[in-house]
Parts: sequence; C-alpha cells; structure tokens
Amino acid sequence: MRKFVLVTLLGLVLLCSCGLQPQDNALQGGELGEAVETPVVEPKAPVGVLPTIDIPVVSPPELEPEPEPEPEPEPEAEPTQEELEVLFIESLIDSMSIEEQVSQMFILNPGNRHIGSSEELANFIIESKAGGYIYFGGNITSIEGTKALSEAIISHCTIAPFICIDEEGGVVSRLHSAGLPGYEAQPSAKNLGAKGDVQEAYSAGETIGAALSSIGVNVDFAPVADVLTNPRNSVIGSRSYSNDPELVADMATAFQAGLHSKGIMSAPKHFPGHGNTANDSHQGRAVVESDLEHLESVEYVPFIRLIDGEAEFIMTGHLVVPAVQSDSQPATLSRYFVTDVLRGELGFEGIIVTDSMTMGAITQEFSPAKAAVLAVQAGIDMILLPENYNQAVSGLIQAVEEGTITSGRIHESLTRILQTKLRAGLLQIKDNR
Repeated sequence: MRKFVLVTLLGLVLLCSCGLQPQDNALQGGELGEAVETPVVEPKAPVGVLPTIDIPVVSPPELEPEPEPEPEPEPEAEPTQEELEVLFIESLIDSMSIEEQVSQMFILNPGNRHIGSSEELANFIIESKAGGYIYFGGNITSIEGTKALSEAIISHCTIAPFICIDEEGGVVSRLHSAGLPGYEAQPSAKNLGAKGDVQEAYSAGETIGAALSSIGVNVDFAPVADVLTNPRNSVIGSRSYSNDPELVADMATAFQAGLHSKGIMSAPKHFPGHGNTANDSHQGRAVVESDLEHLESVEYVPFIRLIDGEAEFIMTGHLVVPAVQSDSQPATLSRYFVTDVLRGELGFEGIIVTDSMTMGAITQEFSPAKAAVLAVQAGIDMILLPENYNQAVSGLIQAVEEGTITSGRIHESLTRILQTKLRAGLLQIKDNR
C-alpha cells in the first residue's frame, strides 16, 4: 500500500512539472505535431454590470390617413319662375290635341248672348275651344249682367280665355253705344291729341280700364297708334291722336299706361299704320301711300314706343304697301311685315293678332281656310273673327298634317298665348313634381 502511494505521488509531481510549459510545446510544433488553436474567451463583464445588448429599433407601422368625409350633397336648386312657366306650358301643350292647339289661336264673338250661363252658351264655348272671345254692343247690358256672362264663358273653358273688346273712346265705344249704366264716355283720340295733355290720355285709359275690369274684360284692342297723314282718310279720322308721330306716341303710350294700371292688356293698332290711306279696309283693299323711309320715320314711331311700354298685343291692319312689297299681300298675311319687321326690327315678343278677318280686304280675296293658313305662315299668333271658324280651323289642321305649317310653328304661337295668360293671372301653374 505504501509503495502504491509513493508511485502515485511521483506521477503527480512529474505531471505538474510537464504542465508548466504546455504552450511552448504547441508553438514549437516539434514532435508534438500541428499547433492547436486556443479558443478566445470573451472577457466577462464586471460583476454588477449588465452586459450591453443591441436591441433593434422597430419603427411603428405607417398608418393610412383617415379618408376625408364625403361632402354633403348640395340641395337641388329650386327652379326659377321662368323655368316653371316653361315646364308648365310645355306640359300643357303636350296634353292638347292638334284641334285644341289650333283653336287657341282664334278669337270669336259669342253672338248676341248677353246673359250668364245657359246651355246654348255652354255648348258654344265647349265646342269652339277658342283662345279668346270678343264683345260687341249686343253682349253688354248692366255691369252685373256682363260680368256674369264673362264668368260663364270662363267656367266652360278648359283654358281661361282672353275676354276682349274694342274700346277706344270717341266714336268706337262699345260701352257707350250699349249704354252701360254708370259709364262716362271718354273723349276721342283727336280731341285728346289736340290738347296734348298726356295726363288726360292716361286718365281716359284708366277710366276705360276700370269699366272693363268691372265687367270681366281683360284685353282692350286699343289704343289707335295710326298717324293721320292723309287728309282723305275717313276710316281713321278722329280715332287718331295727331299727324305728328311723336305726339301720337306720347298720347297712345299714356293711354296704354292707364289701361295697364287697371289690369287691362292693350293691343295697339293697326300695324304697319293705317293713317296714310284713302281707302277703308272694311270695304276692300286699303293701300298705304308710304315708302320705307316714311314708314320708319312716321308710321313705326308710335308702335316702337308702345312696345317699349310693354304692350301685350299688337294688331295688324289689312294694308297693302306697294312701295315696299313685291307680292302686294295685306300686311296681316305678309311675312315681311309680321315677322321681319314687327318681330325682327321692332323686337316685339308679345301676341300678334289680326284685325277682323271678316273685312272686305280679306274676304274678297281669300277663303277662310286660305286666309288662316297665310296668316299663320306670316307669323300671326291669333286670328280675330274668321269669316267661317270651322273652315279656318280645318284649314290650319290640314296644313299641319300636310307639313305646309309645322307643329313647331303652332307651338310658337301657343307658347306666347299661354305665357301671356299666365303672366296676366288667367292661368295658374300646377307644379306636379
């Protein structure tokens, strides 16, 4: 046992003595072989000090921007009064037959009916479907009776009509000739013109307007705008204010303003001017002895002023003006006078109405149907008192069906008629939106 311990101790001593230079042997690379790579040991952090750790910086994810809120839809703009009128009129025209459309372009006399509603009156109004009716002396009784007649006519119309009259004062006075109670006859245009007082002309229009309003009339075929330059002229005579175009313009415009003040629409007459004639268009062809320069400097002057004064109608005369016409058609049937001059040069946008189509200047040369077709082709909107109403209406319908007159041409006139009725308060817009 002792021997074993000694040997063990000796071995340990030798081992320790050999381990004192282990690296030298490895570096020398003698018999011990290739050098052994010694691993590098990272130094340890001092006790109590935490090692540094690289922590990657992570950026927060980019957030998408909040979407902008949708703008509130703008409220739909309310249509203007003019737009409402257009929509209403278009709708009304579309709802009408061609016969109803054409019938609106006529003004008739209800005969010698002078009472309120009756079966005979109702049948006449319903069958005729006319756009207007005109009174003569036989239709006028008392204020109450004539107003009842007007109300009865309106009650039987699908579309409210114009109720018309010739009330100029002087020799052409339906109210005075019928003896309307309480009506004070007004002086003639000649007498008013001689005084030259526009206030008196206004008062005459105002007095007439009040009387017409009281019996249910809404259109007066007045004032007379003719300049009396021909001393042989008997048909106009005292119905004209003067031979001075400016004075005629002043007086007629004042008279018109008086009518308007009482809610009565005006219809100055007889375009292009009946003052320079020696013949009566009631009896036959009436020739105007004026050239273009005279027309423009004399006859047109009052009409221009009256148009500026917001005349709702202009009445044409059955006048021939050879100096400016090649076809010698009466002005009522002349596209040159109705469309080129009155619409184009003078800028009139209202209703152009004929003088009575029962006058000799028309009936001696044209059938009722032919006269109606020529008038509408010329640009006329309303035909007053055709010689034969049924023939005139049939002639226009046939012209439309054959394409001689376009439906668009009928619609033009119908639009003016309905627009004038709307603005006068005869019709009310029904908004069916």
